[in-house]
Amino acid sequence: MIARLTLLLSLPVLLLAGTPPTAPLWSLRPFARQPLPQLQQRGWPRSRVDHFILARLEQAGLQPNADAAPLTLLRRIYFDLIGLPPPLEVMENFEISQLPAVVDRLLASPEFGARWGRHWLDVARYAETSGNTRNMAYVLAWRYRNYVVRAFNRDTPFDEFIREQIAGDLLPPAPDALRHDDQLLATGFLNIGVKSLGESDLMLYDMNVADDQIDATCHAFLALSANCARCHDHKFDPIPTADYHALAGIFRSTQNLSGVETNNVKKEADAMPLGPDGVQRMQAVKQHEKDIAEMQKDYAEVAKKRNTMREELVKAGINPAQKNAVMPKEMAEKMSTLTVLERDVGEWQKKLAEKQKSMPKAPPLGMSVREAETPLDCPVFDKGEIKKPLAPVKRGALSAIPVKLAPIGPKESGRRQLADWIASPQNPLTGRVFVNRVWLHLFGRGLVDSPDDFGRMGGRPSHPELLDDLAARFVNEGWSIKGLIRELVLSRTYQLSSSTRSDLAQAQDPANLLLWRANRKRLEAEPLRDAILALGGTLDLTPREGSPVADKAQAITPQGREVGRRHFLNDLQDDTTHRSVYLPIVRGAQMPMMQCFNAADPGLVIGGRSASITPVQSLLLMNSDQVMRQAESFARRLSGRTPEEKITCAWKMACCRAPTAEEQQTLRAFLASAGDTPNGWAQLCHALMQSGEFQVVY
Repeated sequence: MIARLTLLLSLPVLLLAGTPPTAPLWSLRPFARQPLPQLQQRGWPRSRVDHFILARLEQAGLQPNADAAPLTLLRRIYFDLIGLPPPLEVMENFEISQLPAVVDRLLASPEFGARWGRHWLDVARYAETSGNTRNMAYVLAWRYRNYVVRAFNRDTPFDEFIREQIAGDLLPPAPDALRHDDQLLATGFLNIGVKSLGESDLMLYDMNVADDQIDATCHAFLALSANCARCHDHKFDPIPTADYHALAGIFRSTQNLSGVETNNVKKEADAMPLGPDGVQRMQAVKQHEKDIAEMQKDYAEVAKKRNTMREELVKAGINPAQKNAVMPKEMAEKMSTLTVLERDVGEWQKKLAEKQKSMPKAPPLGMSVREAETPLDCPVFDKGEIKKPLAPVKRGALSAIPVKLAPIGPKESGRRQLADWIASPQNPLTGRVFVNRVWLHLFGRGLVDSPDDFGRMGGRPSHPELLDDLAARFVNEGWSIKGLIRELVLSRTYQLSSSTRSDLAQAQDPANLLLWRANRKRLEAEPLRDAILALGGTLDLTPREGSPVADKAQAITPQGREVGRRHFLNDLQDDTTHRSVYLPIVRGAQMPMMQCFNAADPGLVIGGRSASITPVQSLLLMNSDQVMRQAESFARRLSGRTPEEKITCAWKMACCRAPTAEEQQTLRAFLASAGDTPNGWAQLCHALMQSGEFQVVY
């Protein structure tokens, strides 16, 4: 306690001094597989994870909770793995011995990607508009979203997932055309961030875009705030401003293909053609457009001559429409010339119409990046001022991380080398950071409580040996995300009860840092909405192609696709029955339910969402027409011949257990008040959807 108090008292001094401590950063030390600790209760663990957890509990003189009830565990695993409640037929027949098979089935389900892809989209600061001064639509962003869902479903090794998102366009093309498209779409990670598309200073614009890319890359994969070194050396972490500008050189040597433009910023108007012949098709389209432009020039010349001839006739008092009128010889010759010119204009109009009809079909497009024509080394800008460039810094990575970066050629941006550097098995941060992200989503709290900050201002691991052991095995055994999740959910630690009835443990470890029990987790906005749709029987599990943002932008010119301009995107609705991962995300104007239930801020890298309980949440669930419609549909799905049987059915579907006698009596009294009618049953189901037990995973 005294040591902790001393640290807290010294923190303001560090902040004022602005000098980093000299002690090495714990997260930069190499990790390795750890020896299993000695235990008193040798029969308790079911996995390596359990050995490390129990050892700490035994050191503290605490006992772990009993195992969770089978149906409680079933509901926990369903929500954690696919973000949906278990179906009634699965509940009815479930036995604890079936758990490994259930886990395997859920990991193989396409709904796994929808659930875990959403976790990564939080980290990737995914959105479909640019935010900032001109909030322009990213009409192609949805393709990156769908790539992420597919990547998690096929269990893309995490090191490959890294390389695809930073340098997918530079990797050897996958033999499968769709898989190659995914390599290109993956680099949308670099492109979907916040951009100031109203910025008139293009140098400042470029540096701001590079800053966003540095921030996203370093926070997402390394949990370090490298962008804090833009104006000066990092105050706490070993990141000099030269390292920041070395990274900036890599990203400034990259051309963004966003498919978005404004009158100030046109350099990102292009997008990446997809498909096996996408490049050729796009070239054909551009050549066709060029041909039409040339034809329009020729047409304009002929039309100009015709118009000039008409004007001359009109000035001479002759009506050009009266071809057979009596007129002087000179005017008759001009009338004859006009006739020929009008025929030529008509022929040109036909040619143009035919040419426009024969326009080749454009390939599908996606947000991506490619190498800039002229790579550059970024100068260090004095105090971040772009008007004060100093000496340039060679393109590179963070010097404090003990991994060698491969040489960057003069015609390369360095993204491929950066991706390999981050995904290196020797990188001490990458494995730790991602293992911690997975642990957070399954256990409700990371082994490091600051998932996006492994620097000095972040937390230290509660179980450092466990974190290192998991990271080492995750990396050495192939970076399998599904394999890691499977091991964790089949551990005894994950399967503990969340009961807080142990007075001793509650007194010694009220925050549950030692994991003597399972943490109760509030459902996030997306699984809560999806669960409501699932209870109503209306949830559409079909992966959504496209987005309402893209749909509404079709009839608008690229420079007019600004949120709020002529009410563009002001009328977006969340009435789709697709899973919530497919809802449109507009920076500065999120859907009410998403905003109300703490959806991630799409302007930031968010590894762990905040959880809150507010009156507004209850009011939204109480007054939402959409929720009420689902409650009515839920009521129609109840099976049973008697009110007691229907109440039991409703409770099981909502809470994954049968109601107690007291709960049965309470709902019977509610039904007596509301009436044993379709409307009364709808009100009962509506009340269950608003209950705390429905909104919490125990």
